[in-house]
Amino acid sequence: MAIVGYFASLTEAQKYVQSKLLAGVVQEIIEEGQLLPMLPVFQINSKSILYNRETTPPTAAFYDIHEQIGWTAQATGDQKEVALKIVAEASILDRFMMETYKDPNDYRTLILSQLRKGCMRTIEDKIIYGDVDNDAAEFDGIGHLFETDAAGGETFATANPQQFDWDGGAMSVGYLRRLIDVVKPKPDILLMTRTFRNVLSAAAYEKGLATTMPGSVITMQKNEFGTRIDYFDGIRIVISDYLSGDEEDSTGDKSSSTGLCSIFAIRFGQIMDGGLCLMVGGQTGGPEFFNMVEIPDMEDYDASGIRLTAYCALALGSSKAMGRISTVNEDGAVTA
Repeated sequence: MAIVGYFASLTEAQKYVQSKLLAGVVQEIIEEGQLLPMLPVFQINSKSILYNRETTPPTAAFYDIHEQIGWTAQATGDQKEVALKIVAEASILDRFMMETYKDPNDYRTLILSQLRKGCMRTIEDKIIYGDVDNDAAEFDGIGHLFETDAAGGETFATANPQQFDWDGGAMSVGYLRRLIDVVKPKPDILLMTRTFRNVLSAAAYEKGLATTMPGSVITMQKNEFGTRIDYFDGIRIVISDYLSGDEEDSTGDKSSSTGLCSIFAIRFGQIMDGGLCLMVGGQTGGPEFFNMVEIPDMEDYDASGIRLTAYCALALGSSKAMGRISTVNEDGAVTA
């Protein structure tokens, strides 16, 4: 082995130097969720909330002069219940590591940041794919909040007019407009995968749609940070990396290999306004969103504990606040 200056070898020389460790963890799993910060918050002080949806609209009648006006009964509504669910994650903080792992990393801060990230990722995922039928401990996500849930055995034909099964063909811009029309009075966002957003954008800008298609149907602008925001017919397009592929049987379950996806049209708002909101209870929803509990001493361990909890669930006021096109070929063509 070659001599390195005074030292007999490189191995000997490296005994007297050390690398510098930078504090923290470089983010490698970068996911764009966006839905949680957009959802209006509805605070309750009970385990669940009950509300009535209008079923049959009230009517009136015309009468002749001096004709007796009869008494009529009107339907009251379809009662819904949404229960709070507990989202939590905990970790043991070894006291030896907290006392000694301070240069350059603050062990407690590092663990807390990872706990918070884990909880946020879980909630963003369940906002889309939560399914009470699959796990009673979680809340229903947007894919299972429709009046007829395909995962429960109903067909998409039954689920109309709020859900359409596209069956993997080239997406029609006319059908996207139909999706917008089923959300009353108007959706706030169109939620789709990044891949399909790029296909839709390319169809308007790079590839071009049919000549009968106005070029202004897809527009874009930049927010205060210079990030691009896309719009379809004036409806903002929102991307979620948590929106995965669709199962081919249109159950609404997550799949990563089909090449099919769903597009959601969503109107936000409080329950009594008929919109989609995040229902929270207890201390959830404050400046830190999560309630943090520190346990000073863990029995039989030279350690303390830290736990993050949130009490939350999705609530959909009106069934007309959401629409969905499923099994869209996200790599396919877009036609007029």
